Amino acid sequence: MRQFIVIICLLFSGAVAAKCERTLKVGIGTEWPPYVMYADERAFGLDVEITEHVLKQAGLCFTFVNLPSSARGINELEKGEVDILPSASFNTERAKIAFFSEPYRRERMRLFSLSPDERARNLQELFAADYIFTANPGAYYGEELADILKIDWYKKRFFEVASVDRRMQMVALGRVNYLIEDEMSGLYFVHKLGYDKIKLHSYVVNDNAIHFMLSRKTFNEVQVRQINDALSMVLPTVIALQLKYIPNYHQLADKDQ
Repeated sequence: MRQFIVIICLLFSGAVAAKCERTLKVGIGTEWPPYVMYADERAFGLDVEITEHVLKQAGLCFTFVNLPSSARGINELEKGEVDILPSASFNTERAKIAFFSEPYRRERMRLFSLSPDERARNLQELFAADYIFTANPGAYYGEELADILKIDWYKKRFFEVASVDRRMQMVALGRVNYLIEDEMSGLYFVHKLGYDKIKLHSYVVNDNAIHFMLSRKTFNEVQVRQINDALSMVLPTVIALQLKYIPNYHQLADKDQ
C-alpha cells in the first residue's frame, strides 16, 4: 500500500516546484473555537483554514507550530523561531518586530448574558450597575474597559478565566452576569455547544481589525505585498468559511444591533 505525504509546496513566485526553498513556520495557539481546534493533534478551524488559503494563494510552503500562548508567539516571532502569526491585532510595539498584512477579518468583543440589561448603553453603565464580569486573561478589549479597570471597585468584579468553556459555564450557572467575549467564538459556543439560553447584549465593547503578523527577519516589503495580493483574492472565501462554522452567523451577530 503506497502512502502519500501531501505537502503544500509552492515558491514565493507562486509557481509549483518540486522542492520548497523554505518551509515557513506558522504559529497557532491553544484551542479557541471556532478559530483554532485540534483533532488527533491536527489543527483545524476558521483561522487555520484562512491561513491555508492565503499562503497557498501566495505560493508559500508552510507548516503549523503549536504555541502555548499569544505572548509566547510574539516572543518566538521576535527571535525568528516563528515566521507568521495569524489572528493578530495591530499595535505600534508589535510593528517594531513584524509587518502587518491587510486585515482579513474583524474581531468584535461582545457581552454575553442570561439576562442582558438593555437599559445600559455602554460598558461603563453596566459596571456602575454592580454586575459581575468574566473575560479571557491577556486579551485586548479596547480602551473603554482598560479605563474602567483602573477603578478598584470595578476591578474587584472582573474575573479573568483562561478557558472559554469555563467562562461560558460561569454565565450559564449565573455565577457572573456578563462574559466579554469575541463575538464569533461566543456565538459558536452558544449555538453549537448547547449554551442556547445565553444571549447577546446589543452593545459592541470593541471592534478592531485582525491581521497576519509577518516576521521582519523573514519577509521584505515585496513579499508582504504578495501576501496582501493573495489575501485580496481569497476574501470571498473568508466569508464562506465564517458561514461554514456558524451558518447563520451574520443574522445572529446583528439581530440586536
